[in-house]
Amino acid sequence: MFKRRVEHGFSLIEALITIVVISIALAGVLIAININVAHSAGPMIRTQAYSIASSYLDEIMSKSYSVLPNPPGRQNYNDVDDYNGLVNNGAQNQFGQPIAGLGAYTVSVVVTPTTLQGAPAKRVSVTVSHGSFSVTIPAYRLQIAP
Repeated sequence: MFKRRVEHGFSLIEALITIVVISIALAGVLIAININVAHSAGPMIRTQAYSIASSYLDEIMSKSYSVLPNPPGRQNYNDVDDYNGLVNNGAQNQFGQPIAGLGAYTVSVVVTPTTLQGAPAKRVSVTVSHGSFSVTIPAYRLQIAP
């Protein structure tokens, strides 16, 4: 009588197949995590860009419509036209000081004269860019009659 020998454990081939299957599954999970992490910064960049553009626009729109004389420097800007052509590499406050953490953004302002329903106006466009993302917020400043 022959006794069957019972073996326990994995053969070398079974172990290799298991390792390959686990490696493929792990690679898939890591790719999914990588894609998720890469896209999670996008909303933050967009939100910061909109906030920067909105802050610059608020500052500009609070200034006078009429051209007024002023000494150089953004802290001395007193009318909307002073901002035309402004370019800041890195967001800055109204005194020209860099804002911590926002150095990767570029802000540019264009002011163009126009009319709205026959009334003189100025179109103010603030563009904020970060890498390949860019946002432009336009607004119109009307001359208010005294």
